[in-house]
Amino acid sequence: MEQSVISNLILSNSMILQGQPKWTFGKNTCNTYEMVVTHFRDSAGKLMPAWPILRIVEQDDALTQLFSTTLLWEAVRQTVRISDEVNTNITLSLNLLPRFAENEFFVEQVRSCLEETGLPSRHFQFEVSELQDINQQGCDNLNYIHDELGVTLVMGNFGTKKTNIPLLCKVHFDLIEMDKDLSLAIPQDDLSCKAVIAIQHMADTLGINVCAKGIETQEQFEFYEEIGIFKGQGPLIGPIMSLDDLKEYVKRYGLKKGHE
Repeated sequence: MEQSVISNLILSNSMILQGQPKWTFGKNTCNTYEMVVTHFRDSAGKLMPAWPILRIVEQDDALTQLFSTTLLWEAVRQTVRISDEVNTNITLSLNLLPRFAENEFFVEQVRSCLEETGLPSRHFQFEVSELQDINQQGCDNLNYIHDELGVTLVMGNFGTKKTNIPLLCKVHFDLIEMDKDLSLAIPQDDLSCKAVIAIQHMADTLGINVCAKGIETQEQFEFYEEIGIFKGQGPLIGPIMSLDDLKEYVKRYGLKKGHE
C-alpha cells in the first residue's frame, strides 16, 4: 500500500478506535483504559484490519508522525467525551510509536492537545511501544512531559524488542507492562512465576509499578494480586471492545468524578 493511500486513510478520520480496561488490583474499580486502532474504513465503507497498515506506518517516519498525531487527538477527544457522558474521570493509556517523541514539536503537541480538550495530564498515559528505537531527543522529550506536564509514562511489553533495560535507565517511567506471553504459564510453571516475581522486585527497587497483560483465568488474576502487581489487563478483565461497550464498562466499574 502506497504512502499516499495510508496518509489519506489517516487524514480522512477512518480509524476505528476500540478500548480495553486496565484493572487496578485490590479495588473493585477500573478507571484506566487503553485505546487502540483496530480497523480502518476505506472510501467504500469496507473495514480493513489495522495491523498490516500499522506495520507500514512503523517503518516510515513521516507516517509515524502523521498517525501518532492524529491518534493522540482522536483518542483524547473520545476519552473526554466518554468521561463527560458518564461523569467519570477516565485515564487514557495510549500506545504511541517512540519516534513520535523525537519530533521537535512533540512537547507542544501533547501540551496543546491536553489543554484544548480539557483532559488533565494526570489522566493521560503515554505507552512507549517496543516497535521502534528512540534517540536521545526523544528520551528528553518524554522526560519533559513526565516531569513538567505530569504525564504518566509506561514501558510497553517490557523485555521485548526495543523496550529494554537500557531504555528503562534513560526514561522516567512510572510503570512497566509485562508482555502477555508471560501470563501463559502462570501459575502452573514455577520458573515463569519466579520470573514475574523478579520483575516485580525490580520495579519495587526502581519505585515504579507493573501491569500484567494477557490475564485469562481467575488463577492468574489471584496470583498477580497476591504478589503485589499494580494493574492487570486481559480477556478475563475485559476484551478489546467498541467505545460504546467501553462506556458501559466505565459506568459499571469507574469511580465517579470527585471520588478519585
